[in-house]
Amino acid sequence: MPDFPIWPQCNIGCVFCSNPVDGYRHTTEKYSYDVIRKKVFDYKRGLQTFVKFDEVGDYFNLTGGEPTLHPDFLKILALIRTEFPRNLIRLLSNGRTLADPDFARRTLGIGGLPFEVAVPMFGGDARSHEAISRTPGSFAQTSEGLRNLHKFRKPGQVVEIRVIMTKVQARFLDGLLDYLLAEFPWVDRVVFLYEEIEGFAEMYKDRLLFTQSECSAHLDRNFDKLKKFKDARLYHFSLCTVPTRLWPHVWRTLAGFKVTWLEGCRTKCQYRDQCVGVHRSYLKHTGAPDIAPVTAPRPVTLSGDPYHPILSCDGEAVRA
Repeated sequence: MPDFPIWPQCNIGCVFCSNPVDGYRHTTEKYSYDVIRKKVFDYKRGLQTFVKFDEVGDYFNLTGGEPTLHPDFLKILALIRTEFPRNLIRLLSNGRTLADPDFARRTLGIGGLPFEVAVPMFGGDARSHEAISRTPGSFAQTSEGLRNLHKFRKPGQVVEIRVIMTKVQARFLDGLLDYLLAEFPWVDRVVFLYEEIEGFAEMYKDRLLFTQSECSAHLDRNFDKLKKFKDARLYHFSLCTVPTRLWPHVWRTLAGFKVTWLEGCRTKCQYRDQCVGVHRSYLKHTGAPDIAPVTAPRPVTLSGDPYHPILSCDGEAVRA
């Protein structure tokens, strides 16, 4: 199932936002309950197609803007759960509205199973977090939202924390990891996403961009901390840019239309089938200078899972 944007407005102002710049937040008339209801029923009838991930039909990613700001959010959630009772619903939220305990409880209650909530954290204190969210008070609200998710979730419901890896985020990474391990050791997984420079983020790319190799070096420096999480994942990273010991944490996460392959990748790389490829925006904005075929075997065990292809490195498997 594709990303399903249900509300264009947002209550934070991240510089890495991938939504369109021109007027997107003022298109609320396109996201009324009746419009969304029609999309849901058209999709169920096989008539509605979406821009992303149409080839996968077993889950919904509810996105925005901030989806929980929709005035009929709970009604929309109930509609999707009723019409698709067995499908995974994943809510991508910045967590601020979930600081309201009643709203968090009702969201989890209506979401049922299978249901996941993914919340981004930017820093281990208000100063660093809000340097990225650009919204006073958002650190305390997002943290409280996560605590409410822990308090009210049902067995089997999954909570994920996302860390959007940019050059700005890397400055706060060490303190953020310490905070997450201290305050949210229960979280089911922590996902580190290499930034897709699209939409609004293109205006600030000079502040945000660094190579995947530079980014993965920050993660590798914190390797011992990553191992302490229940499940630490790297999304949108080409394998050749990541130290081998982190390969078991790398997932293939991009739709085919978003990636390309350099000539050496196609003809020389031993791990082409296990790699996500080269994101087109990465090639466009950086020239992909650190992409190179892996021509010699690495000490890894393959899993056979197309989404999580590397099971272990030197016999040490990740927990998943």
